[in-house]
Amino acid sequence: MAEEIDVSFVMTVYNKEYYLPSVLTALLAQTGLKNPEYIFVDDVSTDASVEIIRKMTAGVKNVTIVTNPYNRGISARINQGIALAKGKWSRMLDSDDIFPIDSTEKMLAVAKETGAEMIYGCFTKTGKEPQELEHCMLEDFSYTYTENALSGVLNGRFTRMGQLIKTDVLKKAGGADERAFIQDESIPLRAAIYAKGIVKMTANVVLVPKEIGNFSGNKIQLDHDRFMAYYWTLKEHPELPAEAQKKMYMRAVSAYWKFIKKSNPLPFFSQAFIRYLLCKMFSPMPCAKYLDYMYAQFNALENVRRIKP
Repeated sequence: MAEEIDVSFVMTVYNKEYYLPSVLTALLAQTGLKNPEYIFVDDVSTDASVEIIRKMTAGVKNVTIVTNPYNRGISARINQGIALAKGKWSRMLDSDDIFPIDSTEKMLAVAKETGAEMIYGCFTKTGKEPQELEHCMLEDFSYTYTENALSGVLNGRFTRMGQLIKTDVLKKAGGADERAFIQDESIPLRAAIYAKGIVKMTANVVLVPKEIGNFSGNKIQLDHDRFMAYYWTLKEHPELPAEAQKKMYMRAVSAYWKFIKKSNPLPFFSQAFIRYLLCKMFSPMPCAKYLDYMYAQFNALENVRRIKP
């Protein structure tokens, strides 16, 4: 009988040859695991990323390297990896993020202690070279547990990769929403609808080395993807509690207001600002007409990236 896989590590890869040696050193050194698997999904890198992965994982069991014929984007590729995951738990990572080597072990321990199906921590932008972070360990930490995972997500900030989530929860949620190019906002939101409990640890479970270009520099892309995550969740889950719908509507309106501030020369005279204030003051139920109006504005943008069909 095959040994059960305890954790599936799912990494999307695109032109990160500088970071990968350190990222993989830390990943393969994760402590306390019985039988992990490693799934790497490449989005048509043009550098040596895939070759580095093949070389550094040679002889490591349970390794899957997926190459693709054309570039599609982060959300689509993380979903490819999630679909292949066979572990009880999945932990996703960007190919330039470094996990403290005992972070997965500590997250699993917290999951066992609390029964939570989503375990999050903090991340920090270190500004350091990746080689300086290869063997880091977690600092002392505390954590908070919220039984209602969706309430926990909507009352906090749960973004960034590096989270540990029950694989069956991820698959039931459909992984990332591919109508948003960047997956950070949609994965915790969608998974929380199905998860039993969420934990937020105070420790930095992800260490970000000195950054050399990333999508977070495009603030309009972030506004677009954040809005799409909440818009489609509201559209597809009308059964959610009223309080959850109100909070998601507030976040959608807030994303649109942030976009308007960047693009409108007189933003404080706009409908977006008035709607934003009204939401802050009265926390209304979602207005379908205004949601669709905001969607149309975002959908018409030409300077954001979208998943290719």
